[in-house]
Amino acid sequence: MQVLAAIDAGTIGCRTIIFDENGREIARDYQEYPSTYPLPAWVEQNAMDWWRAVCNTSQRVVEKSGISSGDIVSISVTNQRETTVPVDENGNPLRNAIIWQDRRTVKQCEEIRKKVGVSEVYQTTGLTIDPYFSAPKILWIKKNEPRIFDSTYKFMLVHDFIEMKLSDMFITDWSNASRTLLFDVEKFSWSEKICNALEIPPEKLNETYASGVKIGEVTARAAKETGFAEGTPVVAGGGDQQCGALGVGVVKPGRIKATMGTGTFLLAYTDRPKHDPKKRVVFSCHADPGKWVVEASMFTTGSVYRWFRDQLGHPEKSVAQILGKDPYDILCEVAAQAPSGSGGVLLIPHFVGAGAPYWDPDARGVIVGLALGHTRAHLIRAIMEGACFEVRKNIEIMKELGLEFDEVRITGGATRSPLWNQIQADIYNIPVARGNVEEATSLGAAILAGVGVGVYKSVSEASESMVQIGERREPDGKNREVYDKLYKVHNDVYMALKDKGVYASLSEFSV
Repeated sequence: MQVLAAIDAGTIGCRTIIFDENGREIARDYQEYPSTYPLPAWVEQNAMDWWRAVCNTSQRVVEKSGISSGDIVSISVTNQRETTVPVDENGNPLRNAIIWQDRRTVKQCEEIRKKVGVSEVYQTTGLTIDPYFSAPKILWIKKNEPRIFDSTYKFMLVHDFIEMKLSDMFITDWSNASRTLLFDVEKFSWSEKICNALEIPPEKLNETYASGVKIGEVTARAAKETGFAEGTPVVAGGGDQQCGALGVGVVKPGRIKATMGTGTFLLAYTDRPKHDPKKRVVFSCHADPGKWVVEASMFTTGSVYRWFRDQLGHPEKSVAQILGKDPYDILCEVAAQAPSGSGGVLLIPHFVGAGAPYWDPDARGVIVGLALGHTRAHLIRAIMEGACFEVRKNIEIMKELGLEFDEVRITGGATRSPLWNQIQADIYNIPVARGNVEEATSLGAAILAGVGVGVYKSVSEASESMVQIGERREPDGKNREVYDKLYKVHNDVYMALKDKGVYASLSEFSV
């Protein structure tokens, strides 16, 4: 039995998991790292915190597994995407990384619109112009920190930085590169036209590889720091959402993945690029080389639930501590006391701006419909439902583009809640199915690690072999009637505030 290591460097922390070749988890370890907020809408991390977390979790997971590090046949990395850090020729960070959630680059987005154009960007990269992506972050550094820009050897994504620290190779993969606004998703190469227009030298970007290709080996230095064996193959990984799609078997038409984590990411498989004439959803390279995903990104869904836990959920946290339970379990028990529709309480979850389908960096969170008779249960359930309404908006758009779905493969921390899983099925009116491996993103990285050393012949074959589906929930007709009515109201609330310029007026207080 061959074993594979997956490193998943997410927004909140790093998880290293060892799997066997059948997709069964052997051992895992996890370590969080902090974000800093120089201004309310700015979000940064220290790239060396990622590496320290990789080293610590790798050492501990090998010890927990009971196997020798030399038994690990391959390592691959998956990551929070779009996050960007400049490094020198030795791979040393020149400043903090600017995280995907950061919204400081509105002016740089306007620069891209003027110099390249919305249509050109969308046709070439598959993306809309938004602070979310990497290119505006690079332009911000160029404008505000020119010495750092000039000193930069490479602008790296999280995946790139970790694989560089493991192997001394400066590379990225197609799935991550396709989230930068600088990559031609049909030619699988950096767009010289866009790079030249923005005056971003292509030589400051990493060489690109297909996911699942061996790019190097663990160096002696990295082996000492991580506990992995020197010479272990390092395989090009993929973006967290594309790897998550692999990890729940979204490798054929008719399948769509919804990951409800910090944000919610909806990915549908396609074997050819799919352009949305209205540019509401985007398409990116899949971690299955030569394939694509139609994608909708919603920035704050599960993070709103976490915000409630940390800022307003003190009673639930206290009860959880007394009972020895997870505070989220208590929150779900409270939410179950409220009826479908939360008694007319609606939550708009745009706490750091709206992603698909609106792409509105000025948007903010809204709670509407409160009355004196409402309780904490109504508000907690409204958070769950608000996240699912946002997902439904984007599913409807993908259907407009000719995509059909038999089921939604769901992943992420929210899927631990049977209540939230049922709410998803009811609001989408599509059966939802949860993989047996909760950490689907890590499983996707393990799939790539296996392909890179020949355990499997192809990514799709590996995914079909290693993925096992468990819990499945069907839509409830009565609940669907309630949600159909509230879905329209949810849309109307956002548009009313947008059309009246409320979000734009509030934005000046966030900087």
